[in-house]
Amino acid sequence: MIRVAHVLPHMAVGGRERIVADLCRTTPRHGVMPVIVTFDAATGAVVEPEAPVVALDRRSATFARSLHETIAAERIDVVHAHGHVTAALLPRLAVPVVTTLHVALGSGWRWLPAIAAGLRRSAAITAVSHDLARRFRWAGRPVRVIAPGIDLARFAGVQRVGDGGFTLGIVARLHPVKRHGDLIAALRLLDRRGQRYRLLIAGDGPADDTIRQAGAGLDVMLLGAVDDVAGFLGRLDGFVLPSDHEGTPVALIEAMAAGLPIVASAVGGIPALVGDAGLLVPRRSPRALAEAIERLATSPDLRHRLGSAARQRVADHGLDRQAAAYRAVYRDVVPHRD
Repeated sequence: MIRVAHVLPHMAVGGRERIVADLCRTTPRHGVMPVIVTFDAATGAVVEPEAPVVALDRRSATFARSLHETIAAERIDVVHAHGHVTAALLPRLAVPVVTTLHVALGSGWRWLPAIAAGLRRSAAITAVSHDLARRFRWAGRPVRVIAPGIDLARFAGVQRVGDGGFTLGIVARLHPVKRHGDLIAALRLLDRRGQRYRLLIAGDGPADDTIRQAGAGLDVMLLGAVDDVAGFLGRLDGFVLPSDHEGTPVALIEAMAAGLPIVASAVGGIPALVGDAGLLVPRRSPRALAEAIERLATSPDLRHRLGSAARQRVADHGLDRQAAAYRAVYRDVVPHRD
C-alpha cells in the first residue's frame, strides 16, 4: 500500500473536495491508503470522505511542525497537495509532494513567488484540464493531465421527472466566480419577451443572499446543498454553467453523463470537455446566455441531440480511471512501493 496524505484547505462542498472524497473512496482498491489533512476551517456543507481527517491551522505558529508530525505518525509516503496555493503553503517535507492544479491563478498573483517555489519542490504536477496545464507552463515543469472521474453508472441511470415545462439547473458553489447573476439576468431578459423558464440552483456559499435577491420575481429556486445530485439532475431539461473560469468541472461531467444538454461559458477546460455536445457562450454575457437558453427551450430535437452527444463525450470519465491514473503518479515518485 502507498500511504497518501491529501492536503487541502477544507472539505466544504466543491469540485476539488469531491475529487478528494472520490479518491479516498476508490484508491484503496488500487493499492493506495488515504488520509486527509485540512488547514482552514470549512464553512457551509462539507463532503464526508471515507478517510480519516486531520484538521490543522495554517495560521498557527506550529503548523509546519504539526504537519511533519502528522506525516510521521500516519507513515505517509506521498503528500498530495490540492491546488497551487496549497503547494505554496507547504514547508519542505521529508516525503515527495504531488501537486494537482484545480483552478487558474485568478487573483493569486501576489502568491506567485511562493507558488513557483512550491511547484519547483513538487516531485510531480498534475492538472485537471489541458487548459490549466498550458496556463502553468511558466513553472517550467511537465504537467500531467488527469481529468476528474465520476460514478458513470449512477448518472447514466438518471430518469427525467419533468412537469412538462422547461427547467434549467446549475450545481455550483454560490460564489461570484460562478456568475449565477449572469444566468438570472439572462432569464430576466427572456421573461421580458414573454418566455418564462424555471431555474433550480443547487449549492451554498457566500453569494446566497445576492442571488436570492437577483432572482426575485422570477421562477428561481435556491435549494441549498443537494445530497442526491443525480436526483436533482433528473428534474432538469438543461444544465447551465456560466462561470468566469473553471478547470474541468465535476458537476458538468455529471450533467453530461446524465444526458443533459449543456449551456456553458467557453472558459478553462469547458470547451475541451463539452466540444460540440453543448452550446458555448462568452463569459459575462447574459444576452448570449439568453439566446442559448432560448434555443434549447424551443427545440426538443436539439436538446435530444446535444444530450446524447454529451453522454458519449464523458463515457471514459470513470472513477477507477481517475484512481488508477493518480496511483501511477504516486508510484512514479515512490518507485520502491508495490
